[in-house]
Amino acid sequence: MTEATAPTDPQALIDRAMAENRLAHALLIHGQNLSVVERFATELSARLLGVQARGDELEEKLFRHPDVFTLRPSKKSRIISVDDTREAIRNIQHSPQAGERKVAMIFEVDRFNTSAANAFLKTLEEPPLNTTILLLTTRPHSLLATIRSRCQLFRLSTAAHTFDDPTAQTWLEAYKKWLEDLLTGGPGGKRSIPHFIIGAYSLIERFSAIIASLGKEAWKTQSKHLPEDMKDDERIALESRISISIRQDFLAAMENATEELARKKLFDDTTVPQKLIESVEALEDSTNLLRLNMKTETVLESYLLRTLRIWTAK
Repeated sequence: MTEATAPTDPQALIDRAMAENRLAHALLIHGQNLSVVERFATELSARLLGVQARGDELEEKLFRHPDVFTLRPSKKSRIISVDDTREAIRNIQHSPQAGERKVAMIFEVDRFNTSAANAFLKTLEEPPLNTTILLLTTRPHSLLATIRSRCQLFRLSTAAHTFDDPTAQTWLEAYKKWLEDLLTGGPGGKRSIPHFIIGAYSLIERFSAIIASLGKEAWKTQSKHLPEDMKDDERIALESRISISIRQDFLAAMENATEELARKKLFDDTTVPQKLIESVEALEDSTNLLRLNMKTETVLESYLLRTLRIWTAK
Protein backbone atom coordinates (compact mmCIF):
# COMPACT_ATOMS: atom_id res chain seq x y z
CA MET A 1 0.00 0.00 0.00
CA THR A 2 1.04 3.58 -0.37
CA GLU A 3 2.73 5.44 2.45
CA ALA A 4 1.65 8.77 3.89
CA THR A 5 3.46 11.21 6.11
CA ALA A 6 1.22 12.26 8.98
CA PRO A 7 0.29 15.97 8.82
CA THR A 8 0.65 18.42 11.70
CA ASP A 9 -2.80 17.34 12.86
CA PRO A 10 -2.75 13.54 12.40
CA GLN A 11 -6.40 13.28 13.41
CA ALA A 12 -7.34 15.10 10.20
CA LEU A 13 -5.86 12.28 8.15
CA ILE A 14 -7.66 9.64 10.20
CA ASP A 15 -10.95 11.55 10.10
CA ARG A 16 -10.78 11.79 6.34
CA ALA A 17 -9.99 8.09 5.90
CA MET A 18 -12.82 7.10 8.25
CA ALA A 19 -15.30 9.47 6.60
CA GLU A 20 -14.46 8.00 3.21
CA ASN A 21 -14.62 4.47 4.65
CA ARG A 22 -11.11 3.67 3.44
CA LEU A 23 -9.22 3.18 6.68
CA ALA A 24 -7.40 -0.11 6.27
CA HIS A 25 -7.88 -2.94 8.73
CA ALA A 26 -4.13 -2.87 9.49
CA LEU A 27 -2.01 0.26 9.91
CA LEU A 28 1.78 0.16 10.10
CA ILE A 29 2.76 3.28 12.04
CA HIS A 30 6.45 4.11 12.14
CA GLY A 31 8.80 6.97 12.86
CA GLN A 32 12.20 7.75 14.31
CA ASN A 33 10.97 8.21 17.87
CA LEU A 34 9.13 5.18 19.30
CA SER A 35 7.51 7.18 22.09
CA VAL A 36 5.91 9.50 19.55
CA VAL A 37 4.75 6.52 17.48
CA GLU A 38 3.17 4.90 20.55
CA ARG A 39 1.47 8.14 21.61
CA PHE A 40 0.02 8.58 18.11
CA ALA A 41 -1.29 5.00 18.19
CA THR A 42 -2.79 5.47 21.65
CA GLU A 43 -4.66 8.60 20.58
CA LEU A 44 -5.80 6.90 17.38
CA SER A 45 -7.08 3.89 19.34
CA ALA A 46 -9.04 6.19 21.62
CA ARG A 47 -10.52 7.93 18.58
CA LEU A 48 -11.56 4.65 16.99
CA LEU A 49 -13.20 3.41 20.19
CA GLY A 50 -14.71 6.71 21.30
CA VAL A 51 -12.71 6.86 24.53
CA GLN A 52 -12.89 10.37 25.98
CA ALA A 53 -9.85 11.27 28.05
CA ARG A 54 -6.48 12.99 27.85
CA GLY A 55 -2.94 12.45 29.09
CA ASP A 56 -2.37 9.75 31.69
CA GLU A 57 -6.09 9.18 32.11
CA LEU A 58 -6.34 8.27 28.42
CA GLU A 59 -3.79 5.47 28.74
CA GLU A 60 -5.40 4.15 31.90
CA LYS A 61 -8.86 4.07 30.32
CA LEU A 62 -7.64 2.66 27.03
CA PHE A 63 -5.61 -0.23 28.40
CA ARG A 64 -8.51 -1.25 30.66
CA HIS A 65 -10.94 -1.16 27.73
CA PRO A 66 -12.37 -4.63 26.99
CA ASP A 67 -11.95 -4.13 23.22
CA VAL A 68 -8.28 -3.18 23.30
CA PHE A 69 -5.74 -5.95 22.86
CA THR A 70 -1.97 -5.55 23.07
CA LEU A 71 1.01 -7.64 22.05
CA ARG A 72 4.52 -6.70 23.20
CA PRO A 73 8.01 -8.16 23.27
CA SER A 74 8.71 -10.16 26.41
CA LYS A 75 11.66 -11.13 28.60
CA LYS A 76 15.13 -9.61 28.34
CA SER A 77 15.50 -10.97 24.82
CA ARG A 78 12.64 -8.61 23.87
CA ILE A 79 11.20 -11.02 21.34
CA ILE A 80 7.52 -11.41 20.42
CA SER A 81 7.11 -15.16 20.63
CA VAL A 82 4.83 -17.33 18.55
CA ASP A 83 2.94 -18.47 21.69
CA ASP A 84 2.16 -14.89 22.71
CA THR A 85 1.20 -14.10 19.14
CA ARG A 86 -1.22 -17.01 18.90
CA GLU A 87 -2.79 -16.00 22.22
CA ALA A 88 -3.29 -12.46 20.90
CA ILE A 89 -4.81 -13.81 17.69
CA ARG A 90 -7.30 -15.88 19.68
CA ASN A 91 -8.25 -12.88 21.79
CA ILE A 92 -9.03 -10.58 18.88
CA GLN A 93 -11.31 -13.14 17.27
CA HIS A 94 -14.00 -12.40 19.88
CA SER A 95 -16.81 -9.97 19.18
CA PRO A 96 -16.57 -6.43 20.60
CA GLN A 97 -17.92 -6.10 24.13
CA ALA A 98 -18.33 -2.35 24.62
CA GLY A 99 -19.01 -1.06 21.12
CA GLU A 100 -18.81 -1.98 17.47
CA ARG A 101 -15.04 -2.02 16.99
CA LYS A 102 -11.92 -3.62 18.46
CA VAL A 103 -8.32 -2.40 18.36
CA ALA A 104 -5.19 -4.52 18.53
CA MET A 105 -1.88 -2.74 19.21
CA ILE A 106 1.34 -4.57 18.35
CA PHE A 107 4.24 -2.78 20.03
CA GLU A 108 7.70 -3.00 18.43
CA VAL A 109 6.40 -5.29 15.72
CA ASP A 110 9.94 -5.63 14.34
CA ARG A 111 10.63 -7.89 17.36
CA PHE A 112 8.53 -10.73 15.90
CA ASN A 113 10.53 -13.93 15.57
CA THR A 114 10.05 -15.79 12.28
CA SER A 115 7.35 -18.14 13.54
CA ALA A 116 5.41 -15.31 15.17
CA ALA A 117 5.60 -13.18 12.03
CA ASN A 118 4.29 -16.01 9.87
CA ALA A 119 1.49 -16.75 12.33
CA PHE A 120 0.45 -13.10 12.41
CA LEU A 121 0.59 -12.83 8.63
CA LYS A 122 -2.36 -15.21 8.40
CA THR A 123 -4.38 -12.81 10.58
CA LEU A 124 -3.55 -9.93 8.25
CA GLU A 125 -4.64 -12.05 5.28
CA GLU A 126 -7.95 -12.92 6.97
CA PRO A 127 -8.54 -10.10 9.48
CA PRO A 128 -11.27 -10.40 12.13
CA LEU A 129 -14.40 -8.36 11.54
CA ASN A 130 -14.63 -4.86 13.03
CA THR A 131 -10.99 -4.91 14.10
CA THR A 132 -8.28 -2.34 13.48
CA ILE A 133 -4.73 -3.62 13.93
CA LEU A 134 -2.01 -1.07 14.69
CA LEU A 135 1.58 -2.23 14.12
CA LEU A 136 4.15 0.08 15.73
CA THR A 137 7.85 0.25 14.93
CA THR A 138 10.88 2.40 14.27
CA ARG A 139 12.24 -0.21 11.84
CA PRO A 140 9.57 -0.93 9.22
CA HIS A 141 12.02 -2.46 6.76
CA SER A 142 12.90 -5.16 9.28
CA LEU A 143 9.42 -6.62 8.80
CA LEU A 144 8.49 -9.25 6.26
CA ALA A 145 7.61 -7.59 2.97
CA THR A 146 4.38 -9.60 2.99
CA ILE A 147 3.39 -7.96 6.30
CA ARG A 148 4.19 -4.45 5.07
CA SER A 149 2.23 -5.01 1.86
CA ARG A 150 -0.92 -5.83 3.81
CA CYS A 151 -0.87 -2.64 5.87
CA GLN A 152 -1.59 1.02 5.28
CA LEU A 153 1.66 2.78 6.16
CA PHE A 154 1.84 5.97 8.21
CA ARG A 155 5.26 7.55 8.55
CA LEU A 156 5.42 10.11 11.35
CA SER A 157 7.89 12.92 10.79
CA THR A 158 9.52 12.84 14.20
CA ALA A 159 12.92 14.00 15.32
CA ALA A 160 15.07 11.89 17.56
CA HIS A 161 14.85 12.50 21.29
CA THR A 162 16.97 15.38 22.55
CA PHE A 163 18.46 15.39 26.02
CA ASP A 164 17.62 18.21 28.40
CA ASP A 165 19.36 16.40 31.25
CA PRO A 166 22.35 18.56 32.30
CA THR A 167 24.60 15.56 32.94
CA ALA A 168 23.93 14.29 29.40
CA GLN A 169 24.68 17.72 27.95
CA THR A 170 27.91 17.91 29.95
CA TRP A 171 28.91 14.48 28.64
CA LEU A 172 28.24 15.52 25.03
CA GLU A 173 30.36 18.63 25.46
CA ALA A 174 33.20 16.50 26.88
CA TYR A 175 32.82 14.13 23.93
CA LYS A 176 33.14 17.03 21.45
CA LYS A 177 36.22 18.32 23.27
CA TRP A 178 37.73 14.83 23.12
CA LEU A 179 37.10 14.71 19.36
CA GLU A 180 38.63 18.15 18.89
CA ASP A 181 41.75 17.11 20.80
CA LEU A 182 42.01 14.00 18.60
CA LEU A 183 41.88 16.17 15.51
CA THR A 184 44.42 18.75 16.67
CA GLY A 185 46.75 16.31 18.37
CA GLY A 186 46.06 17.67 21.83
CA PRO A 187 48.65 19.46 23.94
CA GLY A 188 51.29 16.76 23.40
CA GLY A 189 50.74 15.63 19.82
CA LYS A 190 51.26 11.90 19.41
CA ARG A 191 52.39 11.76 23.02
CA SER A 192 48.72 12.44 23.92
CA ILE A 193 47.56 8.99 22.70
CA PRO A 194 47.59 7.50 26.24
CA HIS A 195 45.70 10.59 27.39
CA PHE A 196 43.13 10.07 24.63
CA ILE A 197 42.64 6.43 25.64
CA ILE A 198 42.16 7.38 29.29
CA GLY A 199 39.67 10.02 28.15
CA ALA A 200 37.76 7.42 26.14
CA TYR A 201 37.37 5.11 29.15
CA SER A 202 36.32 8.05 31.31
CA LEU A 203 33.57 8.80 28.76
CA ILE A 204 32.48 5.15 28.84
CA GLU A 205 32.19 5.10 32.63
CA ARG A 206 30.20 8.35 32.76
CA PHE A 207 28.00 7.26 29.83
CA SER A 208 26.92 4.09 31.66
CA ALA A 209 26.04 6.04 34.80
CA ILE A 210 23.99 8.60 32.85
CA ILE A 211 22.09 5.91 30.92
CA ALA A 212 21.29 4.06 34.14
CA SER A 213 19.99 7.26 35.77
CA LEU A 214 17.88 8.30 32.76
CA GLY A 215 16.49 4.79 32.39
CA LYS A 216 15.53 4.62 36.05
CA GLU A 217 13.66 7.92 35.87
CA ALA A 218 11.91 7.01 32.60
CA TRP A 219 10.80 3.63 33.97
CA LYS A 220 9.56 5.22 37.20
CA THR A 221 7.33 7.53 35.17
CA GLN A 222 6.09 5.03 32.60
CA SER A 223 5.50 2.12 34.96
CA LYS A 224 2.80 4.11 36.75
CA HIS A 225 0.55 3.93 33.68
CA LEU A 226 0.97 0.32 32.60
CA PRO A 227 -2.02 -2.03 32.43
CA GLU A 228 -2.52 -3.88 35.72
CA ASP A 229 -2.73 -7.22 33.92
CA MET A 230 0.53 -6.78 31.99
CA LYS A 231 2.64 -9.92 32.24
CA ASP A 232 5.88 -9.83 34.20
CA ASP A 233 7.82 -10.90 31.10
CA GLU A 234 6.33 -7.96 29.20
CA ARG A 235 7.29 -5.56 31.99
CA ILE A 236 10.87 -6.83 31.89
CA ALA A 237 10.97 -6.38 28.11
CA LEU A 238 9.47 -2.89 28.31
CA GLU A 239 11.98 -1.77 30.92
CA SER A 240 14.76 -3.13 28.74
CA ARG A 241 13.32 -1.35 25.69
CA ILE A 242 13.25 1.98 27.53
CA SER A 243 16.94 1.59 28.36
CA ILE A 244 17.81 0.59 24.78
CA SER A 245 15.78 3.48 23.38
CA ILE A 246 17.63 5.96 25.59
CA ARG A 247 20.98 4.51 24.50
CA GLN A 248 20.02 4.75 20.83
CA ASP A 249 18.81 8.32 21.29
CA PHE A 250 22.09 9.13 23.02
CA LEU A 251 24.00 7.76 20.04
CA ALA A 252 21.88 9.98 17.79
CA ALA A 253 22.81 12.95 19.99
CA MET A 254 26.45 11.90 19.64
CA GLU A 255 26.05 11.97 15.87
CA ASN A 256 24.68 15.51 16.08
CA ALA A 257 27.60 16.52 18.32
CA THR A 258 30.07 15.00 15.85
CA GLU A 259 28.47 16.93 12.98
CA GLU A 260 28.62 20.17 15.00
CA LEU A 261 32.35 19.75 15.57
CA ALA A 262 32.91 18.82 11.91
CA ARG A 263 31.17 22.00 10.73
CA LYS A 264 33.30 24.03 13.14
CA LYS A 265 36.55 22.50 11.83
CA LEU A 266 35.54 22.10 8.19
CA PHE A 267 37.84 24.83 6.87
CA ASP A 268 40.72 24.05 9.24
CA ASP A 269 41.35 20.49 8.09
CA THR A 270 40.54 18.98 4.67
CA THR A 271 40.24 15.48 6.17
CA VAL A 272 37.25 16.42 8.34
CA PRO A 273 34.47 15.50 5.84
CA GLN A 274 35.84 11.96 5.44
CA LYS A 275 36.32 11.61 9.19
CA LEU A 276 32.70 12.63 9.71
CA ILE A 277 31.47 10.04 7.20
CA GLU A 278 33.47 7.27 8.85
CA SER A 279 32.32 8.34 12.33
CA VAL A 280 28.66 8.28 11.34
CA GLU A 281 29.13 4.82 9.85
CA ALA A 282 30.72 3.70 13.10
CA LEU A 283 27.79 5.10 15.09
CA GLU A 284 25.32 3.29 12.83
CA ASP A 285 27.21 0.04 13.40
CA SER A 286 27.05 0.69 17.16
CA THR A 287 23.30 1.29 17.01
CA ASN A 288 22.82 -2.03 15.22
CA LEU A 289 24.90 -3.82 17.85
CA LEU A 290 22.75 -2.35 20.62
CA ARG A 291 19.66 -3.71 18.89
CA LEU A 292 21.25 -7.14 19.26
CA ASN A 293 21.37 -6.53 23.03
CA MET A 294 25.16 -6.28 23.19
CA LYS A 295 26.56 -4.78 26.37
CA THR A 296 26.54 -0.98 26.29
CA GLU A 297 30.08 -0.56 27.57
CA THR A 298 31.43 -2.97 24.93
CA VAL A 299 29.65 -1.16 22.10
CA LEU A 300 30.77 2.29 23.24
CA GLU A 301 34.36 1.12 23.80
CA SER A 302 34.47 -0.25 20.26
CA TYR A 303 33.08 2.99 18.84
CA LEU A 304 35.41 5.33 20.76
CA LEU A 305 38.56 3.33 19.97
CA ARG A 306 37.50 3.20 16.32
CA THR A 307 36.88 6.96 16.45
CA LEU A 308 40.30 7.52 18.00
CA ARG A 309 41.90 5.86 14.97
CA ILE A 310 39.70 7.84 12.55
CA TRP A 311 40.29 11.29 14.02
CA THR A 312 44.03 10.91 14.68
CA ALA A 313 44.76 9.64 11.16
CA LYS A 314 46.47 12.13 8.86
